[in-house]
Amino acid sequence: GPMGAAPHRQLWALLSPERGRCVLVAALMAASVLGGVAVPYFTGRVTDWVANEDEVGAALPMALLGLGSAIAEFTCDVAYAGTSSGALGRLQRRVFATVLRRDISSLQGTGTGAVTARVTGDVEATHAALAEALSPLLWYLARGLCLLLSMAWVSPRLAFITLLALPGLLLLPRAVGKVQQRLSRQVQDAWAGATKVAMETFQAMATVRSFAYEAEAAKRYQQRLQHVYQLEGKEAATYAANLWASGFSALALKLGLLCYGGQLVATGAITTGDLVTFLIYQMAFTEAVEAMLHYYPNMNKAVGSSEKIFEFLEQEEQAAPVGTLAPDVLQGHLRLEEVWFSYSEHQEPVLKGVSLDLHPGEVLAVVALPGSGKSTLASLVLGLRPPSAGRVLLDGHPLSAYQHHYLRSQVAAVLQEPVLFSRSLHANIAYGAGSWHQEQVVMAASRAGAHPFISLLPRGYDTEVGELGGQLSGGQRQGVAIARALLRDPCVLVLDEPTSALDAESQLQVEQEIFGASRAGRAVLLVTGQAALAARAQRVAVLEGGRLHELESPRELLRPSSHFQLLLQGRGQGGTVG
Repeated sequence: GPMGAAPHRQLWALLSPERGRCVLVAALMAASVLGGVAVPYFTGRVTDWVANEDEVGAALPMALLGLGSAIAEFTCDVAYAGTSSGALGRLQRRVFATVLRRDISSLQGTGTGAVTARVTGDVEATHAALAEALSPLLWYLARGLCLLLSMAWVSPRLAFITLLALPGLLLLPRAVGKVQQRLSRQVQDAWAGATKVAMETFQAMATVRSFAYEAEAAKRYQQRLQHVYQLEGKEAATYAANLWASGFSALALKLGLLCYGGQLVATGAITTGDLVTFLIYQMAFTEAVEAMLHYYPNMNKAVGSSEKIFEFLEQEEQAAPVGTLAPDVLQGHLRLEEVWFSYSEHQEPVLKGVSLDLHPGEVLAVVALPGSGKSTLASLVLGLRPPSAGRVLLDGHPLSAYQHHYLRSQVAAVLQEPVLFSRSLHANIAYGAGSWHQEQVVMAASRAGAHPFISLLPRGYDTEVGELGGQLSGGQRQGVAIARALLRDPCVLVLDEPTSALDAESQLQVEQEIFGASRAGRAVLLVTGQAALAARAQRVAVLEGGRLHELESPRELLRPSSHFQLLLQGRGQGGTVG
C-alpha cells in the first residue's frame, strides 16, 4: 500500500551494504528452486522409465536433484540469517545514535518508555518478522514463477485457468493484510504506552510507596495492558481471516482444474502423464501461493513495526552542536541576550527576556523561588535546550558554533539531581570524553569533598555504584557529580543547587572550591535557592516571574526588608529556596 511503500524501500536499503551476501543468497535460492521444480517433471515420467525396466534411471535423477535442492536451501537459509542480522544490527545502532542526538525536550515529550520501545521492541519485532517472513517469501515467489512457466509448457489451457483464478487467490488476503498492518502499528503504539507507564512507575517507586498508590498504579498499568490485549485480539482475528480466505480460494481452484483436466484427457488434448505432471506442478504452485499469502501478513507486520522506526529516524533533530570552533584559548565570557524559553508553544514562557553577563573569574549567583525556572536557565547555559528566542554566547560565539567535545570540556555542570551510571566510582568521575589517570580522579574527588567517604569503602574507587547510583546516598552522588565536573578544569562551571545534599564538611570543601582562589579565572554560574550561599558570590541576581533582576550588592539579599526576603517569608521558606 502507499503507506508501506517507503518502509519497504527503506528495509531494502538496509541490505545494500550486504550486496555480496545478497547475490550469494539469490544464487543459492535459484539453485534450490530449479532443483525443486525439476523433481515433478521426473515424477511424471517415472511410469515410462519403470515400464522400460530402468529403475535406476527413474530414481537417481530425482534423488540427486532432491538432495542438491535441500543442500542449496539450507545454505541459503544460513547465509540469509547472517545477512538479516547484520542489517537489523545496523538499524538498531542507527536508532540508538539518533536518540543520543535528539533534542532533550523532544525526548522528554516522547517519554522514556516510547523511546525504549523504538530502540528495542520495534527493532526486535521487525527483525523477528523479517527473519521469519522475507526469506521464505522470496523463495516461494521464485518457486511459484518457475512452476507457473513449467505449467504453461505442459498445458497452456490449464495454466490459463490457474492465472484467471490467481486474482481471487491474492486480492482478498491482500485486503485483509492491509487491515492487519494497521492493527500491527496500533499494537506497537499500545505496547509503547504500557511500557512508558511501567517505567514511569518504576523510576518513581519511592513516591508511589510514600503515597500508598501501589494499587492505583497497578490498575493504570492493567488498563493499558487491557487495551493492548484488545488490539492483539483484533489482530489475531484478522490474521485468522486472512488464512481462511487464502485456503478457500486454493481449494476451489483445485476442484476446477480436476474437472477441466479430465475433459482434456478424454478428448486427447493432453496425455494422462501430462495431467499428472501438471497437477503436481499445480499443487506445488498452490502451495507456493498459499505460503506467500501465509508469510505476507508477517511481512506486513515487519513493515508496520518498521514504519514507527523510520518515522522516528525521519524526525531526527540534531541537538548536539555541529560547529567547528575549538580555539586554543577560551576566556570563558558567558553572555545571555534577551533569552526566552517555553517548554511548548501553548505554555507561558518560563524565561522572559533574560540577559546576563558573566566574565572570567566571576561568581554570579542566581536565586529564585521553587519553580521559577532556575534549572531551566542552567540547561540553556549548557546548551542542553535551545532558547525559544534570544542568544546564548560564549566568548561572543553561539554555543552551537563550537565543536561538541570541545564545548563539553570547557563548560561543565553539576545539575540539581545528578545522574550516575552503573559502573565504578572511578569510571563515573572520569565519565565523558578523554582519559584520566587515577591521581587526577583522586585530586578531583578531594576538591569535591568526596575522597573521604570513597577512601573508607572496601574497594575504594573501584566500588560499583549500582543503577543510577542507587548504592550511594544523595550527598555522595552529589559529591561524585561535582568531582566529575571539576576533573575537566572547565572555563565555565554551572552549578545547580550544588551543596543541597552535602554534609557540613563536604559543603565547606565545595564552597571553598567555588569561592576560593583555586578557581583561578573560572566563570561560575551558581544557581541556588540558598540565600546565605548566594550572598557569598561577587554578584547576585534574582529570577522572579521568568525575569532576571541583578541586585546592587550581594548583602542586599540578606536584608530582612529586601524584596527577596519578603518573597521568602510569603512562601514560608525561611532562608532557603528549593
